Amino acid sequence: MSEILDLPVKEFVAKTAAKEPTPGGGSVAALVGALAASLASMALEYTVGKKAYAAYDAELRGALAQFHIAAEMLQELIREDIAAYAALSEMLKMPPEARLAHPEYAATVVAAIRAPHTAAGFAMNILTLSASLLEKTNKFLVSDLGIAAVYAHATVHASELNVRVNLPLLPNQEEAAALKKELYDLTVKADGVYSAFRNELLRRL
Repeated sequence: MSEILDLPVKEFVAKTAAKEPTPGGGSVAALVGALAASLASMALEYTVGKKAYAAYDAELRGALAQFHIAAEMLQELIREDIAAYAALSEMLKMPPEARLAHPEYAATVVAAIRAPHTAAGFAMNILTLSASLLEKTNKFLVSDLGIAAVYAHATVHASELNVRVNLPLLPNQEEAAALKKELYDLTVKADGVYSAFRNELLRRL
């Protein structure tokens, strides 16, 4: 598990396709989010320091720092998701009565929800930040910025599904209902941001 990020891309893809529980949807969603942040970073690396964008230099450098942090955190969430899923899988092998009585059950479910929930938040930030930079990014790299937004948008939706699948396991179903609404609202917001960004980007291309 701790070596998951050291795998060659080809091996990561093969492991995802294999009849193994991990890496699964949560890990892949976090990876896609990390790629979104990294691709947006690349677009800005080709923009900072350019005379034509000097007026935005401080903003661009600040955004670049945020993208770097998001990429690092989303990679860590790949590890967290795999560890959380492994622990939850062991719990789900127990008889229902024993599982519910286990002192670590609630915390294990929460951990399995926390990783994709956190990934959704990072992805939303990547999407919003990318959308705000369209006019301030090297015109030859706006397609890469757009692809970063596509991946970030997808990560928000994928993370919602990864949260929702485990919500029925939460002992507190009021908390589950609140999380379901929170994630749904986030996807609606992401759809609005992405749609406006895409329309403007396509107008420019």
